[in-house]
Amino acid sequence: MASRGKSSKRTRARRVKRPSPPLPSTPWPTIEAFFESGEGDISLGSIDHDPGLHHTAVACDGHNMLVALVRNPGENLHQLLDRLEAALGPAIDDQIFIDEINGPSTPPKSRRP
Repeated sequence: MASRGKSSKRTRARRVKRPSPPLPSTPWPTIEAFFESGEGDISLGSIDHDPGLHHTAVACDGHNMLVALVRNPGENLHQLLDRLEAALGPAIDDQIFIDEINGPSTPPKSRRP
C-alpha cells in the first residue's frame, strides 16, 4: 500500500469577523430613550377634533408638557418626528419647551404702585 504524501496546499487561517455594533432601532435616539425610560408620554394624533390640530406630536413628562408640535403643511410624519427629536433633548436637558398648540404665553403685566 502506497502512502499518500502531504498535500502542498496550505490552509489559510480564517479571520474572525468582528460583529458590527448594533444599529439604533430608530433614527430618533432621544425619542427612543425617553420612551424606554418610562418617565413620560409621547402622543401623536389630533386634539379635540380641531381641524388645525389634526396632526400633532406631544411629549410630556409627569409634570410638564415638554414639546407640542403641529405638523406643517406638506410635512410628512418622518419630518414631524425629526422636529420632535430635535426639540426633545433641549426640553429635557435645559427646560426649553416648545408649544405650537397653545402659542406663546405672555408674561403678566407688572402693576405699578
